[in-house]
Amino acid sequence: MLLKIKLILRNIAINAFILGLGLTFIEIILSKYFSYSPAYDVPEAQVDVKKIYDTSKLEFPRDFKRSTYIRDKSGYRPYDKSLEDNGIILTIGGSTTDQRFVDDQRTWQSKLEKELKQSVINGGVDGQTTFGHIFSIKKWHSKSLESKDVNAIIFYVGTNDIRYAKGLESLKGNIYDSPTKLRRLRSYLAHRSFFYSKAREVKTKLDYILGKELEIPDGTYKIGHNIQNPNFLSIPQKSMSFMSKDNEIYPYEVLFKKLLLTTQNKFSNAAINIVQQQDPRCLIKELKNGEIYFRVSKKEIQYIDQYCVELASIYMGQQKVIRELDNLEINLIKMFNDNPIPDNGFYDGLHTNTVGANYIANYLKERLKI
Repeated sequence: MLLKIKLILRNIAINAFILGLGLTFIEIILSKYFSYSPAYDVPEAQVDVKKIYDTSKLEFPRDFKRSTYIRDKSGYRPYDKSLEDNGIILTIGGSTTDQRFVDDQRTWQSKLEKELKQSVINGGVDGQTTFGHIFSIKKWHSKSLESKDVNAIIFYVGTNDIRYAKGLESLKGNIYDSPTKLRRLRSYLAHRSFFYSKAREVKTKLDYILGKELEIPDGTYKIGHNIQNPNFLSIPQKSMSFMSKDNEIYPYEVLFKKLLLTTQNKFSNAAINIVQQQDPRCLIKELKNGEIYFRVSKKEIQYIDQYCVELASIYMGQQKVIRELDNLEINLIKMFNDNPIPDNGFYDGLHTNTVGANYIANYLKERLKI
């Protein structure tokens, strides 16, 4: 009996070894451990991927059923390389720059490229903030692009920086900003490991099956779909929250100034355009207390009043830094003042669909410094 148990255990060990050897072989062959891109160093940056999304629920009107999302080996979405001799415009920001669920040929960068006849590169990373933009400029864009060829940079920013409206506490341990060693390892594996990336896909699908994700791509939150006005209030309500105090916003101002100076250092030939993006959930009449309104019920977004005030605080801090630098090569575009994008250009009250992308491109075309 003991001999049989030993034989069974030996066979199990041999089979486990063979299976492990096979899986290791598959991992080595199908993974990207031996390839390199500066974008691999940036947490959550997408590199060398192609995904097809059902975006019929996100478009208004529902003209486009499926959208293609591609990131090349440099981490950039497709752009017209034949136009590089005319100039290169690099766009940096979070998910509203990335536009995961807008087709490659319909992003605002793609539209802008056709209008300006220059290469417009999409370097957006979901969730990334000013801290992440500094990191990306140093570790990614300045290594992937020739500085002399980039004649303009667009920072399409605002909403992600709200986490700094009361200081920089959220820097600690945040995967987009200051990731821990464990999160760096997870980011490393997500970019390179075949099995780890597949495991993440399985987890996302399980979350969907268990009801943890909404019935739209990647669980983007829903405040209204398939309708022209996504549940916005007919009469905006005044926020009673207070804007950030000087001591609260000052650390962010230092961070934002570092972004501008780092960009000037790495891309000395490029005009810098700061686009303070439109967030239709907020109506900012002036950057001061009592002049900030919200357009979404607190039943849908509990802290929307505070959110809008903090967004205004971030914009006020950015404008103060730009005034103090007094640099003619820094162009401030106050999109939140003009609100050029109609409500049907947003599929969830913040992120733009194809309609919104068209409006952004047309708006920026007239205001960019290039």
